[in-house]
Amino acid sequence: MTALFLWGGRILALKLGYADKPGGRKKHALPVPPIGGLVVIPVFATLTWLAGLNDILPWELYAGLFALLLMGAVDDAKPISPALKFIIMVWTCCFVVIAGHGQIAQVGNLFGFGIVELGIFSKPFSIMCLVLLMNSINMFDGVDGLAGGFCALVAFWMMVACAAAGQWPAFFSLLILLSCLLAFLMFNLRSPFLTSAKVFLGDAGALCLGLLIGWFSIRLTQHMPAPAMAPVTVIWIIAIPVMDAFALFIARSLRGLHPFHADRRHLHHRLLDAGFSPARTTIILLSVISIFALIGFYTQGKGVPAAILFYLWMVIFICHTMILLSARAYARSVSILKKLAA
Repeated sequence: MTALFLWGGRILALKLGYADKPGGRKKHALPVPPIGGLVVIPVFATLTWLAGLNDILPWELYAGLFALLLMGAVDDAKPISPALKFIIMVWTCCFVVIAGHGQIAQVGNLFGFGIVELGIFSKPFSIMCLVLLMNSINMFDGVDGLAGGFCALVAFWMMVACAAAGQWPAFFSLLILLSCLLAFLMFNLRSPFLTSAKVFLGDAGALCLGLLIGWFSIRLTQHMPAPAMAPVTVIWIIAIPVMDAFALFIARSLRGLHPFHADRRHLHHRLLDAGFSPARTTIILLSVISIFALIGFYTQGKGVPAAILFYLWMVIFICHTMILLSARAYARSVSILKKLAA
């Protein structure tokens, strides 16, 4: 269904002029329709609803997804002000967390002093995490196949965890999501058979996938009869785009810029500026994401304390942030990458 609708939708979108045109910071050569999310999300929602997976995917989540889908579709056609987009994202996350009971009640023994219960901060923290993840994936969507490939990898690793824990409703929900994403990547991920993307994910797709990944992260660590994953495992699976976005928010704020100020300091921009092709950039970052996910799963299975994993995660994050804050360190990192690219 996803492949069929993307094929037909692309033809229709180009005829109607609903396409992301080249120019400015956009490096693609021809207009590309940003219809990925407009196909993936409705197909996913329709099939999971018909499958009766309401226990894992309540109607409040569907409502939030379609609110973001509508906003993203409008924004892709005619840009909406960042302030209005942010308000809509926060409102949507508030609705999903409060009405849909998607709350993070505890984050495990992250600091080594016992389980951290969030108490009255549960709802605000959950909303903040969802908004951050949505923006992280949207900002990560800068190279063909990168954001879609990341979400596909996350869905796969969460499926593995669900199968191991016997959480079959969540497993089949994620299987449907993964199937939709693999079909999308046929039109978006560069390969010997596809020299450039035929469709983009668009703001609609990136934001909705961020909400979905966040929802599954909460459900699998909090709301199951027996949690399928530890919270610290999730932060390793989603680490790369979250680290990149949060570090940039901090670096921009300290430089006196708006946190959402657009620039070319993302990880994928650094690789591209160093001389890596878009296809190699995607492969490198998806490989790093897979390594981080393996670390999270392997160490959880071996019983490594959550605090050790969390402190290691924080060391990597701080190092990445310090590179962004120092012009000299940033230039040095690009120089090293250029040697590797050569």
